[in-house]
Amino acid sequence: MTASGRPRTIRPVGTTDDSEPGGTVRVVAVGDSITWGYPYGPHASWVRRVADTLGIEIENLGVNGDTLADVRARIPRALALHPRCCLVSGGTNDATLGRGPDAMARDVGAAVEALRDAGVFPIIGMPPPYGDPVCEKTLAAYRHFVNAYAGTRGVRVIHFERALGGADGRPDPRLFADATHPSPEGYEAMARHVIESGALAGCTEGPDA
Repeated sequence: MTASGRPRTIRPVGTTDDSEPGGTVRVVAVGDSITWGYPYGPHASWVRRVADTLGIEIENLGVNGDTLADVRARIPRALALHPRCCLVSGGTNDATLGRGPDAMARDVGAAVEALRDAGVFPIIGMPPPYGDPVCEKTLAAYRHFVNAYAGTRGVRVIHFERALGGADGRPDPRLFADATHPSPEGYEAMARHVIESGALAGCTEGPDA
């Protein structure tokens, strides 16, 4: 909450880089179109839903079409906001473009270590399940890496694949608007999973939080 008692607002970023941001926020989310809120827009994203539910400010740095290499390259933009925590998500576009899990692992690892070096607490968001078996095989290998890496580095993980998957692990069609992007119900399920996971615990503490 702000000093006036009003919920903090989210300041969404679109599909192109804006001018360098300034100021301070508690939480930043860097990712692809699934962070941005495609096809509806940032107002419908899981980021916005979490911010509104918790009454906090989350900077949405999701960019449509981003790979994990792009996310890694935009970590300095996130650091310019001096956040306490940064959520790093992606992987779906990497799999679609044929990037292998090893390259994805290097990118997310470099992003996380850059955040840690700057004193920012990193949180990794897993990519949702993908109906295409070739792409899902890549994503499964990437998720396996993340689980092992996060366990050794003490990094929190948000399992969006669980929030959007059915009992068989495949995409729940009720939660998707198309092959890769969540429906409004899907974004709501993602937001609920973030909140219930407790992944943001400690991220909003401070005199003005």
